[in-house]
Amino acid sequence: MKQRVLIFEKNGGGWASFLSGYFSDAPVSVMTADDPAQTGPLFDKFVPKVLFSQHFFLAKNFLQKIRVRKDTDPQFRFYLLGEAPAFKKDPLLDGAFPDDPASIDFNKKFIESLPMPEKVRILVVDDEEEIGTMVRDYFEGRQAPTFEIACAPNGKEALAVIAKRKPDVIILDIKMPVMDGREFYAKLKASKLEIPVVVFFDSISGEELSEMRRSGNPAVLEKGYKGSSLSAMMFLVKKLVYFTRLETTD
Repeated sequence: MKQRVLIFEKNGGGWASFLSGYFSDAPVSVMTADDPAQTGPLFDKFVPKVLFSQHFFLAKNFLQKIRVRKDTDPQFRFYLLGEAPAFKKDPLLDGAFPDDPASIDFNKKFIESLPMPEKVRILVVDDEEEIGTMVRDYFEGRQAPTFEIACAPNGKEALAVIAKRKPDVIILDIKMPVMDGREFYAKLKASKLEIPVVVFFDSISGEELSEMRRSGNPAVLEKGYKGSSLSAMMFLVKKLVYFTRLETTD
């Protein structure tokens, strides 16, 4: 089941469209609203995992609902949008962001505020051995969370690994022998296993990626692209883990 993100922002703001795009590669349903009278009813009906709100919407009765939710769900996160000095130090907040999404490193600040399980298991499916080595060298040895990296050279062997132990995230190449990324992804989706996938692909694989998107909506990072650093992969993995694996212990 998709987790939910709820955004309360006045008309004309830039956050609703920014956040809708930001969460487009995660298993998330996003709802936006601009009517202060609807805050409580929408919050109760939608039951968001993450709430973003401008201070105009934060009436006392709504703040009490947020307080109760935080007391009952330690995974729930609440963020302030825009400048509001009276609210910025409220202990209910997990973070505060200015009016302009482009003025901050939103990704880093948001991801670092999310609760993580003690350990995250990543399966790298790529016939290039150096890709698995690169991911292992970057992720392993880290703390809070720790990472366990497994590798498979093709989709067939990846399915065997998954049958023994389900990973939290799969980093997937497209062009591979025996069983390529397209066939593997189709089989994974058919199995109904809710494992998020990051397609780590070459630009020449664009047609194959389009084919995969007929089965689902995997997150993507392009090999060699300046925005596809290992740190970007780390943030993406953590975002996917938060919205798909909700327990906080191994």
